[in-house]
Amino acid sequence: MDSLHDLRKGKSWAARVLTTDFCPSANRFVYWLKEPVGWFVLATFASVIIGLYFAPIGWTLAAALASVIAVGMIWPAVAVRAVTCSLRPKKPQVHEDDPCELQFSVRNLLPMPLWGLSVEGFLDRSCKYVDTEKLPTVALAFIRALTTSTYRFSIQPDFRGCYPDGDAMLTCSFPFGIWTAKRKLEDITPITVWPKVYPISGQALLKGRNTAELGEGERSGRTGNFIGIRDYRNGDSLREVNWIATARYGDLVVTERSAPQSCNVEVIVDVGAFEHREPLANRIRVAASILANLHHPTVSLTVRIGKQVIHVMRGRNGFVQMMDALARVPAEGLGEQHPQAPLQNRLSVTISSNQNGDIVVCAADPDANRRLSQDHMHRVIAADQELASQLLLLWPEVRDANLVA
Repeated sequence: MDSLHDLRKGKSWAARVLTTDFCPSANRFVYWLKEPVGWFVLATFASVIIGLYFAPIGWTLAAALASVIAVGMIWPAVAVRAVTCSLRPKKPQVHEDDPCELQFSVRNLLPMPLWGLSVEGFLDRSCKYVDTEKLPTVALAFIRALTTSTYRFSIQPDFRGCYPDGDAMLTCSFPFGIWTAKRKLEDITPITVWPKVYPISGQALLKGRNTAELGEGERSGRTGNFIGIRDYRNGDSLREVNWIATARYGDLVVTERSAPQSCNVEVIVDVGAFEHREPLANRIRVAASILANLHHPTVSLTVRIGKQVIHVMRGRNGFVQMMDALARVPAEGLGEQHPQAPLQNRLSVTISSNQNGDIVVCAADPDANRRLSQDHMHRVIAADQELASQLLLLWPEVRDANLVA
């Protein structure tokens, strides 16, 4: 069956003929022509035919071409096998667009210098440029003979993921570039590129229902703010007795204080399939920014990414747990079209998109009055505008002393 490229109906018949693969089963026999050395071999064969049947000059051309092929294939093959290399990042995790320092050590075992070594497949993925060939992660112009050299350089990865996502290859195509010798680079340290996190002013106004050691709350306690007075109960400390109110009413009266509460928040991230990487990448960045803002000792977070359920830990480990989960989302999504429905007894934040491709953030509290806008939020983040300025004022009510000042 013919394999056709996706062309618009308005294309001419000539364009359709030129872009139609009439014999896809024969492609494996002509793939060798993708390398320039394949054309050199073809030219050498033609020169031999000319030398046999037409003119002796064909033998001279065949010998010259064969010499170029031999040098162009043997030298790169020797170069990639005569060195021992290691590639290590300075930090195991880094955010998108942040500088990442890499250390590349090379030991040349040959008594002659080497040229044109490079490392491909380590940090080569991009968010916007998918079909274009990117530059290698590491490229060295010259390596001295019988030496061990260490190079440090900084790059800025622009797409999340766990790298290398395949085999990192040590390559060389010097001197003619007609053939590229490759060898798997074994001594490498992986690196995780987290999604970019944008700052959000303040924190969402979340009301908790569970006991906590830190934070705010309106339930009865002994450590919070003054909320009223009540009659003395067995077990109350004498320090809580309000002697002025006791003298007024004639019975023991204690001071009623508030106690901190924690809330359970479920964050649902829609990671359905996309034709392009950029829309899903922006949604993941929005999710990372919201999760980083909600990650607090008084907030119990549960994150749903597709079918994966993550109960976020406290402190730095929880932040690493969330960022690693978002970084492992495939570039084109998980293929699920609709996010799971939030639990009915838990405050939820859903991050999805509308028909226009804009990112939609919905926050809902099932126990709150639906007429109160602060407990039910629906915000649209335009895809064609800058994310940083929109996320900065995401919450309608913020708790930030700098804004008050």
